[in-house]
Amino acid sequence: MKNGTLFLPFILLFCFITGCSFMNEQQEISQPASALRQGQPDSSGQDLSNRMLIIATGDMSGVYFTVGQRLSALYERYNGAVSGTQVTQASIENTELVSQHRAEIGFTTVDVLELPSTNKSRLRALTTLYSNYVQIVTTKRHDIDSLDDLAGKRVSVGTSGSGTRLIAERILLETDLQPEQLNLSYLSFTQAAEALQNGSIDAAFFSSGIPNYEIAYTSKQTELSIIPIPKDIIDRLQKQYGVYAQNEIPVDTYKGMQKEVQTISIKNVLVTYDEMSDRHAYNLVKTLYEHLPELQDTHPAASDISLNDAAGPVPLDFHSGAMKYFTEHGLMKK
Repeated sequence: MKNGTLFLPFILLFCFITGCSFMNEQQEISQPASALRQGQPDSSGQDLSNRMLIIATGDMSGVYFTVGQRLSALYERYNGAVSGTQVTQASIENTELVSQHRAEIGFTTVDVLELPSTNKSRLRALTTLYSNYVQIVTTKRHDIDSLDDLAGKRVSVGTSGSGTRLIAERILLETDLQPEQLNLSYLSFTQAAEALQNGSIDAAFFSSGIPNYEIAYTSKQTELSIIPIPKDIIDRLQKQYGVYAQNEIPVDTYKGMQKEVQTISIKNVLVTYDEMSDRHAYNLVKTLYEHLPELQDTHPAASDISLNDAAGPVPLDFHSGAMKYFTEHGLMKK
């Protein structure tokens, strides 16, 4: 490493404070890393060549974190990058971190990109990914079969800064439920799963790839039910926002399911900042797709990542480096 042993304690302290997972910290930045980072200045005029490649992910039990860990390992193995993942509140926080150059890459759902608070001028898409599924989970002892049954119940809608909270609140606004009928809490996936088991909440929203590991584990400890989203609500949300799709959670996703459950799915996208060099962005995308099978082995949701869909429509401009890679593979016109 360029800064030797004096730099290593600083990096480890940085990771401890920020929650990032640091891999292979003694690996030297070799020639492939010089292709990944060209030492070009960012908007503040600082050289980027000695910075870590930070990937903003989400809750440690979520798919963002799992896939992000493997992606970080790929960039270390094949690009020689000094890379790590940062635990975050997920989509909304990730777009903020990337737009502020506090992370190089971030996972987000496409609906977050349309929020007025998202600084789209500072963000660029690298590739679309798999879909998140809205999973509204309760335990069978509560006899909650529909969204209307949530009246008077204790419901977790996800953490502040998450795509889960965004879609949960949008769904609840489309019901006939009044705000005073809901007792909302803002828990992470892990906290929500524990609260469902100990009875401190009655239901919880999860927006993630399937299966969600926390739901899967909880389903083996207690009998769960997944609440369907009515088609009329899905249609209204699709008409209003244009980024949601009707989908089904397959019957074999979790223990105890007896039929598929109708829900909403949302595409995920990997974003970076607008000032990343073309060569850097090109190499990030190239490594992801040249070693896609390794990424897909990480989690079943990642099996839906496909180069054929990589340049799919998102409400954000693609980075020109990513566009160059997609053009070479016939996904975009020159």
